[in-house]
Amino acid sequence: MLRKVILAAGLVWAAGGAQAQLSPKALPGLEAGDLLFKGAETGAGTRVAAGWSLGDKRWGHVGIVADGGRSVIHADTGKPGEAGAVRKVALADFLADVETLGIYEIDLTGEARATYLAFAESSVGLPFDHGFSVRSENSLYCSELVWRAMSAGLGEDAIPEKSVRLGHTYVSISDLSEHPLLRETATVTEGRASSLAK
Repeated sequence: MLRKVILAAGLVWAAGGAQAQLSPKALPGLEAGDLLFKGAETGAGTRVAAGWSLGDKRWGHVGIVADGGRSVIHADTGKPGEAGAVRKVALADFLADVETLGIYEIDLTGEARATYLAFAESSVGLPFDHGFSVRSENSLYCSELVWRAMSAGLGEDAIPEKSVRLGHTYVSISDLSEHPLLRETATVTEGRASSLAK
């Protein structure tokens, strides 16, 4: 039980305590399907989620860009007193508590990309997975949402070797940020974007 509580407390809280807000205008052009990683410093939950990553610990939450960059689909624990769910929110709302943002492109094209995006869209409204289980498909946490969408697009498990800690198998933020199909294209901090070499 303690393992489940520690994991639930730590994996992926989207609600944070940071006071900064990045402006969507500060971001380079986004395409539907790009991934936005919130910095670990965003709040207590993102710091703990980053700590559960076995690799890159810069990021603590992730969402999928939709609607040509106007919105983001992500699994969110919700504000206090609010039920968590997979939500589609305006880009500005997703950025409201962000100090540092990683922008990643995903190497999926054609039908694979369309299926990936369709899975994300169809997941909106599902409850947040507070058990952080990769066995259940009727509730999702943020990195699980992205993994399942990628797997739908590929037609196979996108991350066959998932993170394991304290006997619990899960999809960590770094399982995604270090995935061979993803490439970090920019990091935005305090309104300034630093594009990375292609």
